[in-house]
Amino acid sequence: MILTTCAACAAPLAHTAPRCIRCHTRYCNKTCQHDHWRRGHKQMCKKIHRGGNAEQYHANKKYKEAVAVAVEKCADDTKGQTCYICTQALHWKTKEGLVRGCACRGTAGFAHVSCLAEQAKILMDEAECLGILITRIFGIRG
Repeated sequence: MILTTCAACAAPLAHTAPRCIRCHTRYCNKTCQHDHWRRGHKQMCKKIHRGGNAEQYHANKKYKEAVAVAVEKCADDTKGQTCYICTQALHWKTKEGLVRGCACRGTAGFAHVSCLAEQAKILMDEAECLGILITRIFGIRG
């Protein structure tokens, strides 16, 4: 997710737009930056920085909102079910509920979005390692 509008006035941003030194929140000009600081950015800046700076912070916020909507939509279907990846009804870390992955799987298609994301990350890492191994053994470049 790339933030393309000014945090203060929502105007489109140039790629070289000024930004907050600490959290990298972007602005169309210094006037907007100073105005935003006075209107509350001062209180949020450290939190945004700890959250991985502006891009990551806002991506995480959107992710949580999307997961909450998906879990709510699937609430009736997932009652009494557990995640096929971690085998828990409520995710141990995020406390998120379940979503239904595929209706054709009967009771086997329930999972936490966090578990699905972590599983995808692991599979991508394994595929990358396999690609490196094949290159080393056979000299094949993909």
